[in-house]
Amino acid sequence: MSYCLNSECRKPYNPSGHRFCHSCGAKLLLGDRYRTVKPIGQGGFGKTFLAVDEYKPSRPRCVIKQFFPQNSANAEKAAELFGREAVRLDELGQHPQIPELMAHFQQGEQQYLIQEFIDGQNLEQELVVNGVFTENQIQELLWDLLPVLEFVHERQVIHRDIKPENIIRRNSITLPDGRGEIKGQLVLVDFGASKVITESSLGQTGTMIGSAGYVAPEQLAGKAVPASDLYNLGVTCIYLLTQVAPFELFDVVEGKWVWRQYLQSNISKELGIIIDKLLAPNINQRYQSVEDVLKELESVKYQKSFASSKSQAGGNNPSLLTKMLGGIPQVIKGRIMQEFGKTEAAIASYDLAISIRPNNYDAWYKKAEVCHQLKRYEEAIFCYQKTVKLQPNHWQAWRSLGVLFYQLQRYEKAVESYFKSLDIEGNQPMVWLWLSLAIKKSGDEQKAQMCLEKARQSLPKSPVETSQILWQAWEKLIQ
Repeated sequence: MSYCLNSECRKPYNPSGHRFCHSCGAKLLLGDRYRTVKPIGQGGFGKTFLAVDEYKPSRPRCVIKQFFPQNSANAEKAAELFGREAVRLDELGQHPQIPELMAHFQQGEQQYLIQEFIDGQNLEQELVVNGVFTENQIQELLWDLLPVLEFVHERQVIHRDIKPENIIRRNSITLPDGRGEIKGQLVLVDFGASKVITESSLGQTGTMIGSAGYVAPEQLAGKAVPASDLYNLGVTCIYLLTQVAPFELFDVVEGKWVWRQYLQSNISKELGIIIDKLLAPNINQRYQSVEDVLKELESVKYQKSFASSKSQAGGNNPSLLTKMLGGIPQVIKGRIMQEFGKTEAAIASYDLAISIRPNNYDAWYKKAEVCHQLKRYEEAIFCYQKTVKLQPNHWQAWRSLGVLFYQLQRYEKAVESYFKSLDIEGNQPMVWLWLSLAIKKSGDEQKAQMCLEKARQSLPKSPVETSQILWQAWEKLIQ
């Protein structure tokens, strides 16, 4: 089945294989590549369609966003936001929990954005099917989504429209050993409302963007900041806990949230305090960063009873021992999967370990190694940087980060990372050699020669060992 993208076509559905619409004659292959299957949504700025990529043998599914503003009066602003989403996805889409941008172009008078199809339900749909979320589910949501927000904020971007409809859970992944399923990760979508943070923009008043009921007070004044996303996330949590519209959860007379009155089951005092701080109307009383939230969230203990809920797959419910060990068994499982070449399963295990204990730097490092191997470079950089943020003396992570930056021809960053590694562990002839190469690429021949001499002095006396080190150094750089 093919669907015609001509908005004026009266009979848009066409039989499979046709190149032109049988009704209006319009081309059915967008960009001579993407075949639209059916419409799946419509917003203020455009329409969304399910499509397939005809260029690839597997014909993978993708999503087409067509710029089609409902209000012509705001068409110019809408066009700006539509183009902005393409830019943001291009910058952020290397993260596995943000849709990847596949293309952005204009055909005829219409703009189109092609992005990765996320196979799953959004949290609004989950809520309708399964009912209110439990405390454990809210904790899982926070553990899963906060690192994504941290990734976004570290790249100086504010999402500005976090709500259940913009959080999609990928369908569960079946483990290759047949021992169960791992619940799919949450994916943050719809970056059309996002904003780049600059020093000047922080003090400026702009257009109020966001969804009614979820926007922070400062957003209403057009002054969104990273903490605004945390407020949006807090409102999302209380809506999922109560299934009551945000407007009804706020007492306008008293000027405070009354969400606890609508809870269908009790939650711990500790989690309640965290949610209250996420929801603080006064930005100075709210969490200022994702890191602040994660630190307090880590202190919240899981309930002793881990009863499975309707939306949880049995294989994804870690044992009490696993939780007490901070996800270590999942790290071991990930290493085993990695050894057998099961890279995606290894990443899934490391992700689960991280969700159980976000400060598990070993899991972050192991995930970085796999992402590096798979050439998912931006994700690898993020994971390596997370490792050294949690464990600044992790000289192996600094070393690997240097190698990755060198491969990406970001030589100054490579030099900085190599020096960090050598400051912690100086006896690394291989790193001294890499450092000399990176410095030479940066244009400092004299300093490069000094580092090369340092590498020679650090080499073992055995010719066999020396040749092995030199070979490994060269092999690593040309991977």
